[in-house]
Amino acid sequence: MFLLLTLIAWLFYRQTYRFYLEESRHQMQIYAHQLSSQIIFAHMNHKPLQLSKLAENKHYRIAFYDQNGSCLAGQCFASVNLGENFREKAGHVRIVDRSTFGHKGVDAIVLEDDTFGDLIAQKRLEIIAFWLSALVAVSILGYILARLFMEPVRSRREKLDQFIKESTHELNTPISALLMSVDAKGSDANQHDERIKISARRLSEIYADLTYLFLRSHEEHPVVIELGGFIKRQIESLVPLAERKKVTFTLEVRNRLSVLMDKESLTRLVSNLLNNAIKYNKIGGKIIVRIEGDRLSVEDTGIGIASEKLGEIYKRFYRATEESGGFGLGLHIVHKICRRYGIDLDVVSKEGEGTKFTLRFPHEVCQETI
Repeated sequence: MFLLLTLIAWLFYRQTYRFYLEESRHQMQIYAHQLSSQIIFAHMNHKPLQLSKLAENKHYRIAFYDQNGSCLAGQCFASVNLGENFREKAGHVRIVDRSTFGHKGVDAIVLEDDTFGDLIAQKRLEIIAFWLSALVAVSILGYILARLFMEPVRSRREKLDQFIKESTHELNTPISALLMSVDAKGSDANQHDERIKISARRLSEIYADLTYLFLRSHEEHPVVIELGGFIKRQIESLVPLAERKKVTFTLEVRNRLSVLMDKESLTRLVSNLLNNAIKYNKIGGKIIVRIEGDRLSVEDTGIGIASEKLGEIYKRFYRATEESGGFGLGLHIVHKICRRYGIDLDVVSKEGEGTKFTLRFPHEVCQETI
């Protein structure tokens, strides 16, 4: 609100400044034309004219110049550029009028208003006083409104969070029953059963994300996990989903890397990166998962992310594309876990070519690198 009021005050000041500047210029131009008319009239009718008398004015400083730039009469200026039609400097407004066309030897009339700066200073004080009054009034009003409306908003948010928690909890039983029923068929499972199994596992992943965000306590239970074997098991569980899009995995483990992390947090971290690599990949695409030094990278040959959207992809419920389903929770969870463990998260993406996420584990997390 402070910035908004400041912006409004500044814009109003700029408009006021321009208005009074144009008004001053307009009035000076009118007066200059009146002087020019008198000079031309006196010249055309061969009447005498005292330029020094004509230059007397309580509002403006007036001077008359010939075509050589010499001051003929009036309050001659120390320096004047007769080629400059209009200028405003340090609160002084000056115009040069050349509508006399050399009559009575006058080539230019110069008018200067010295009071413009004082007028603008007065208007500036008025705007500042109004800004301060508005700021106090809005602050008081904002405080009152906050007291009136924050409690209902907080109450509704708590109810919404409670609804999500309860709904998520209720999903556990039917999803588990569905998975067990399909797994029980074993080798007797047909194509339809496989589709049901893949969909059920997808629901299970969504349930796991919701549970991690809304139901799981903030307590962490770090254990040492060998990353290569852990990721291999994650990939094996995702092979049926990848095969539907004919996406192939390549796992490159160039050194042994173990990390000290909460197992569920690491599962959500890796699972969401791998799931996204499948979900937003092309038919027949590839996914390269690489462990090298203290880094883990997941690279795909998918649809990519527009450069202007890269700064938004970690926001909760944000989706960079409508091409595939989802709730916009995966990368938000990835970013949240990386911040919690101090993991550097970098993304490079190009539309139509693919995306690469790189995670660099800090020394506090890395337990073994061989």
